[in-house]
Amino acid sequence: MEAGPDLLAVARDRFATRDYRGAVLLLDSAIKSGQGYADAHHLKGLCHALNDQREEALLAFDDAIRLNPRYVEAHLNRAIVLGDLGRPKEAEEAIERAQHLGGADASGFPRMIADRLANMHAELGRAYREAGSLQAAAVQFERALELRPTFSDLRLELARTKLEAGDPAAAAADLDALLEKSPTWLDAMLLRGLAAYLSGELDQAKAVWERASERHPEEPRLETYRSMLARRMRDSG
Repeated sequence: MEAGPDLLAVARDRFATRDYRGAVLLLDSAIKSGQGYADAHHLKGLCHALNDQREEALLAFDDAIRLNPRYVEAHLNRAIVLGDLGRPKEAEEAIERAQHLGGADASGFPRMIADRLANMHAELGRAYREAGSLQAAAVQFERALELRPTFSDLRLELARTKLEAGDPAAAAADLDALLEKSPTWLDAMLLRGLAAYLSGELDQAKAVWERASERHPEEPRLETYRSMLARRMRDSG
């Protein structure tokens, strides 16, 4: 289900060598494979902006902000693109938002520092998960969410970690919260169906994956999951 663990790192290397088109291809693969973190969308936006693809850059920065509303760099880079597109009022609003986020918040840290700490906990969580230490990974994602409870990508990663650790019920609770806010988010829908499947709630898994198929008919993973579900339902019938 996931891209190789070094896929985003390779994309960053391509970006560093100014191979922006190559980086975008890698980032698209990472996002489609379940690594659609806010950082991935932000880097994709930078690549498009540097290739003078401003509309595509704006969409990518919007995706990063949807996942991480406090992503200061994404707001600033979005402001630059809006200015280049001749939309000064929106650019000014984006800059004001970034400036507001630069102050202190309920975490006890300046917003930019809290964002960075949350991302560091998330990176450590990914490293623990790749090493097979799922409990330690969950702890890191939970610490990240303590700092930034509205970061949807972090909650998705925590849910995936709980699922891999054999706790589909706990994963389902996180996924339900995500889908309440973003009911058509593909990765959350796929994992929610899987949580139901692993809990033996086959009708619910079927309903979730059918809804996902209606929204995302070209997603190849859905055919695999639905075939797997159909076999199990036949066997249990």
